[in-house]
Amino acid sequence: MIRNEYRERWARWIPSALEALAGDAPDFPAVMPAFPLPDIDRTAFTGPRSDLRVALVSSSGAYDMCTQAPFASRSIVGDASHRSIESALPADRIAFAHEHYDRSAALRDAECVLPREALRRAGVTLTPHIVSWSGYLLDWPTFLEATIPQMLARVRADDANAAVIVPI
Repeated sequence: MIRNEYRERWARWIPSALEALAGDAPDFPAVMPAFPLPDIDRTAFTGPRSDLRVALVSSSGAYDMCTQAPFASRSIVGDASHRSIESALPADRIAFAHEHYDRSAALRDAECVLPREALRRAGVTLTPHIVSWSGYLLDWPTFLEATIPQMLARVRADDANAAVIVPI
């Protein structure tokens, strides 16, 4: 097995974090400053400037309420899975499962966290699917090792050559 230094740092951090977050009032300030961040390649985008096929990717916790299960938004460690929904899905079928932001504006108008129409009006060609995850999660090893490759596979299958990431 190949050693994963990030997973090791995370494994040392999570036991005390879970203890601090398990109370009725989770103590985020006590644990988040020590949250181990992964090393990230920050290479600048040098892709095509015309004929863009843009994937919309959001941490809003969006899902198709008619065909998909909501994210486990009340989990103490969050939900490291993702959902793929059709870009053309009617807004009345989109729900949000994410307990760590005020979803009232998103519920009134999904466009504020999934700016499909704004991008189309700007002349952007969206890929057939939106990729969404619930932005609150503490299981970053699973997110990095399993979920992100799955999301990338969806984006690649849609033949995207750029992405708009909407962090919540």
